[in-house]
Amino acid sequence: MTACSQKSTTESPAVDALIASADSISEETIPVVQNRPVANTELTDAARFVAGMPVSESSGLYEITQKADWQNHSRNMDQIWNTYQQMAPEVASFSENELDDINKRCTTLFYPFGGPDFLFSNTFFPGMDTYFLIGLEPAGTPVRVKDPSHGTYKLYQDAVSSILNWSFFRTKDMRVELTNDTIDGTLPIISLLLVRSGREIVDARNCRLTTAGEIVYENEDGTPINRRTHMVEIKYFKPGTDRLQTLYYLSTDLSNAGFPTNEGLKAYLNKLEPAHTATFIKSASYLMHHNHFSGIRDAIHAHSSAVMQDDSGIPLPKYDPNLWNISLYGAFTKPIPLFYEHAQPELREAYQNGNPKPLNFRIGYSRESNLLVARKK
Repeated sequence: MTACSQKSTTESPAVDALIASADSISEETIPVVQNRPVANTELTDAARFVAGMPVSESSGLYEITQKADWQNHSRNMDQIWNTYQQMAPEVASFSENELDDINKRCTTLFYPFGGPDFLFSNTFFPGMDTYFLIGLEPAGTPVRVKDPSHGTYKLYQDAVSSILNWSFFRTKDMRVELTNDTIDGTLPIISLLLVRSGREIVDARNCRLTTAGEIVYENEDGTPINRRTHMVEIKYFKPGTDRLQTLYYLSTDLSNAGFPTNEGLKAYLNKLEPAHTATFIKSASYLMHHNHFSGIRDAIHAHSSAVMQDDSGIPLPKYDPNLWNISLYGAFTKPIPLFYEHAQPELREAYQNGNPKPLNFRIGYSRESNLLVARKK
């Protein structure tokens, strides 16, 4: 896939159409026809290709989708995706019944420690104007496959199967999956999840945060960004609508060794209107239970009017009852053995005495799933 919006005219389009250009991502103006956004067919088809979905017949990828290897990949991806499809109606129902006020009020979803998880952020909070995801994994470049093979297809299947089966990405596995010439960061996985969720991609480009918290597309000297950065912007829409939505992914360290000195991110959060900002925390390795993650923990409370998390998020005692109303869902007795030290007796007591509502889907690390929804008073 090339970085510009015009199709390649090379002599071997079936292969060359798969190759993303080196490090640059499109910086063109967002196309609009009759007040509706127009999909970038190359970005969308490339994502659909690795997602195991049909591509347009005019695409240079179409010929490859007629081959047995890709068709087998498509069947495998359908099987993987079916796991999520079985629980998606329950997640959507939870969103409609329990998060309606948040979804109506908020326009920005902040998702620290979320990595490339577009899937659950979109299903719980589908109508946000802006999604801001953060992880340690590199941002990467658009889908680029030089010579698709069984190994290529399996790489994409493995990269997303954990979130579709277990609702989270395994960072340890992603260190392997994201350091090759096919998946060099989170952008290919986000793109895959976007198209599998019925979205079309309009644009994807490198960007950066200034120290004033502004998102810009130029280097400090004013020249256009023409190489990968720690941050990408993806614009997309749902067919049949004229609603353009934006997702940002930022690769950064949120510990107290990194966050306090990240002037751009701090300034960006300071510019958010708390009344219109919600935060989502899931499968966060209990990092904010430690004092060396106190900075991002305090920032979430300061800049959000609502927080939804599982037990791996912010410890319950950190929610001041004079400032927050708490609703509990599911069940909690103890964390999985890997995180045994985070027993959280206060949370266990709250579940025992608080008459939590049931959850009919799995989320987070444990089969004993739980969610806490905090609304600022």
